[in-house]
Amino acid sequence: MISEVKKIEEEAKQLEKSYDEKLLEMDRNADSRISEMRENIESDLEVFQMTEKQSREKKLDEMRASLLAETNQEKENLHNLFRNKKNELVDIVIEEVMKQYGNS
Repeated sequence: MISEVKKIEEEAKQLEKSYDEKLLEMDRNADSRISEMRENIESDLEVFQMTEKQSREKKLDEMRASLLAETNQEKENLHNLFRNKKNELVDIVIEEVMKQYGNS
């Protein structure tokens, strides 16, 4: 009977030791998995930030190009308007001079 009790105690100690080892292994695995997930998240975040930055830069470049094209078109329109008004002024001056001095 005493040998049976000792045997059961020994099995209980082995089970406790096995349980502690499994628990320790699970802790290590959990820590390892958490570290791996952290690295993955950081890597994904870096990729996301880089992609977003490239997207913003592309949009800014497109907006700059559009603004430059608009500005150039507006300049051209103003130059054309100025030339037309200048020609109209010259025509008006010539007409007034002709009225005042005739066809002499």
